[in-house]
Amino acid sequence: MAFGLPLDPDFRKEVVGFWLDDIDDRLELGKPEDAEKSWQIAREIYLSLPVGCGNMSLDDRIFGQRVKLDKRSQATNENN
Repeated sequence: MAFGLPLDPDFRKEVVGFWLDDIDDRLELGKPEDAEKSWQIAREIYLSLPVGCGNMSLDDRIFGQRVKLDKRSQATNENN
């Protein structure tokens, strides 16, 4: 049985950062599907934060990683 994350918003934001870092690691390993899963997990945790606990730098990182994944996917599709 998996344990849920603590409710502390600062801890959750830190975990989101780790998942966003994981995206780059997965892409370097040539596993874009796993990178996509990491992005989805990061986004889900971020969206579960209480109202007013957001963070603009995390917003920017989440958006930046989404753009990176989309560009990579588009490049792959154009090469096929």
